[in-house]
Amino acid sequence: MTESVAEIAIIGAGPAGAFLASRLAEAGRDVVLFDPKGAWEKPCGGGVPTRALREYAPLFDRTDYPRKLIRRVTLISPVMRRITIDFDEPFAIYSRQVLNGLVLDRALEAGARFVRATVADFQRAADHWQITTADGQSWRARFLVGADGAASASRRKLVGIFPKQDLALAFGYNVTMSEGQREEVVVQFLRDFTGYVWAFPRPGVMNFGVASKLGERTSDELRGILKRFVADYFGGQLPGEERLSFFGAKIPTLDYASWRGLRTVGDGWALVGDAAGFADPITGEGIYYALRSAELMAEALLASPAADEYHAATAKYERDWRAAFGHDLERAARRLPLFYRGRFCGRRFTDAMILLAKYHRGVRRVLVRAVVGYQSYATLKRELLRSVLRVF
Repeated sequence: MTESVAEIAIIGAGPAGAFLASRLAEAGRDVVLFDPKGAWEKPCGGGVPTRALREYAPLFDRTDYPRKLIRRVTLISPVMRRITIDFDEPFAIYSRQVLNGLVLDRALEAGARFVRATVADFQRAADHWQITTADGQSWRARFLVGADGAASASRRKLVGIFPKQDLALAFGYNVTMSEGQREEVVVQFLRDFTGYVWAFPRPGVMNFGVASKLGERTSDELRGILKRFVADYFGGQLPGEERLSFFGAKIPTLDYASWRGLRTVGDGWALVGDAAGFADPITGEGIYYALRSAELMAEALLASPAADEYHAATAKYERDWRAAFGHDLERAARRLPLFYRGRFCGRRFTDAMILLAKYHRGVRRVLVRAVVGYQSYATLKRELLRSVLRVF
């Protein structure tokens, strides 16, 4: 069997893996991506927050990949209170096949190699990794990156799967739509429910979904919630089956206790994106953190001499992701119970936010920052309270 060689092997060609490959290849590093599907329609809303569009503008400014730019969101409270918020600066929604293709195409243009195959096994051997694919290829690499999502096979082998308390379960429908669909995101919060339901407009499709902490509701209960939401959206009746495609997925939503001991690096390896657990525990949003963790991993590898066998790179990456976003995601995990089940000003927190936002511009401004990804969870409650007090 012929053996191929690369310096860095990345398992998973989603946004995290492909963006890391593009950054490394652009700098002249020898990198190979493994993924059996390439660009595919992953079960996900496909929302790219405003800060990702801003920080990674050269990636997202390409107009040949269709998307919806969203400037309006309607939030619905557990008691059916509504507020519609308009944004000056939009966020984007892509089909995940288009988004994955956008980032993967950039990696290939930069010179990364792509192997469309499942990694069947990998083993550490002295100073390198021995990698075998399901179709019989053999590869050798000096550094290994797991970027294959929340159900990551590489994570399973390197550190073990996420425990139940660190995951959410999502179900959804993509519903084909004619032109003229509403250019508006709808998010509804429910009673006694750690999660939400959503409607995201995409080009030609409306993406509907429901997400909740794993084990809190049964699969049948979640499907029932989703069907009622979709039927209500269309005036009381589900669209015909020929317009529906169903999906299900797990999302990393790490508990507060899990962040301090979260392991993302080891001897000659690292994890990025969902495989590392990098998603907002409150919203489930992970695309920004996929790109940001990939960027930090690339910077760490490019800054460290190969002679140290990547010890400096993994140490730098561990420090940098915690400083860049890890502490804020840890705070989000701590505030998760308050956000969905706590009370604020005598009401359910989500209902209080929406009620106050209806009457106070300062509260709306805080909510806008939260929706587009700029609001720190460390100061969310304090800033809401300050805004409330300014009313009086």
